[in-house]
Amino acid sequence: MKTESDFNILALVSPELAEPIAEALTPLPGCALELAHDQDELFGPGARRRADLVLLDPAVASLHAADGIALFKAACEGCEIVLLLDDRDITVDVELMKIGAYGALGTPPAPEQLHELVRGLMERKEIERENRALIEALGESRTQNIVSHSPEMEKVLSMAARAARSDSTVLITGESGTGKELIARAIHLLGPRKNKPFVPVNIAALPENLIESELFGHVKGSFTGAMNERTGRFALANGGTLFIDEIGEIPPGIQVKLLRVIQFGSYERVGENAAREADVRIIAATNRDLESEVRAGRFRADLYYRVNVVPVNLPPLREHRSDIPYLVEYFIKKYAVRNGKDAKGIAAEAMARIMRYPFPGNVRELENVIERGVVLCRGTYLTETDIFLPLEEEPAEEEPLGAYEEVMGDFERRFLAKVLERCGGNKSAAARELGINERRFRYRLKVLGMEK
Repeated sequence: MKTESDFNILALVSPELAEPIAEALTPLPGCALELAHDQDELFGPGARRRADLVLLDPAVASLHAADGIALFKAACEGCEIVLLLDDRDITVDVELMKIGAYGALGTPPAPEQLHELVRGLMERKEIERENRALIEALGESRTQNIVSHSPEMEKVLSMAARAARSDSTVLITGESGTGKELIARAIHLLGPRKNKPFVPVNIAALPENLIESELFGHVKGSFTGAMNERTGRFALANGGTLFIDEIGEIPPGIQVKLLRVIQFGSYERVGENAAREADVRIIAATNRDLESEVRAGRFRADLYYRVNVVPVNLPPLREHRSDIPYLVEYFIKKYAVRNGKDAKGIAAEAMARIMRYPFPGNVRELENVIERGVVLCRGTYLTETDIFLPLEEEPAEEEPLGAYEEVMGDFERRFLAKVLERCGGNKSAAARELGINERRFRYRLKVLGMEK
């Protein structure tokens, strides 16, 4: 908490309770306490007050607990109400939850219990504020938005929001389709460089021999085919943020040059000896386990420590399934507007089927499923016939039969085809994923009849 007014506590209690409550809260930094002994001191007709937590003694307010909660909920928007009661029976607590109370404490409240309650609420309010700012920043600048209601994603957004306030390098990890670039853009938009460029580059989509030129640029004639000068992504992102997606795909020789940029803030274009300054914040992302890559010798340890200053890990969709209904609702609205459809929701049977599906492609796969469903939908609600879940429909594989060379050849063809598909048809990236050089990879494709 930055100021004493960041978390406001309003206590409507008897004079006997006022002193122990004030003493108990004095050691807690970041909160301001206002005490009152009569509700008439607090409220005139239609009055509204700023409070995050209300400590309410119903006896002092001369109100039934439910009436007191309703009064303060209306007057202090967004506040949590804790009742001070003589009876701390758990059954009473359950009833309190039903009428809108956050909880109840004994009279006088034990200082350690009051401390724990206030600290927990302060932390929750801060996380909510950070997450709200992160989501709003992204929503104002892009048609996409972050949909988050689960505790798992709330923690991610909180970490991202805190990272945004600094200029440190951020490493976003997570499976493909979890939304790493979306989080990177949000971090940029909440950070000190928000009015400067956000420049993305996907290393996995580039041929290996062009990665250095794409990052740093090149001069005319620096290599065969370099007919003109090229401005690199570092220059394009000057003053802003460079988002390096799939950083784990960078070849070892270029890792050294990237490390130098991060350490010394300078780089050289391909074919040029003059150093250029790089005023760039780097946000990197990967779906690989970079620690394993370091142990295997494929990724430099010193570069890993430089990019992993602030780690943000995005969980796969299967680990925050409670967000799926909200994501489905969001995507239906999005694609109904985009395609001029009247889709307003999804049938219960179709939703149940979606909830059972593992979504190996994560949020991106869910979005594709819903987009297709909206396009195919004939009514106002998506039905089971509108939902296509490809992996769910695959029949079980039969046992391979035939000669050894034939069976192994078929297996290798399927395997290499899947790797190529995962890498978007990029043979350089596919070879790097397999840990072999591109020449050998192309040779195997030729032997298997997969490349003419």
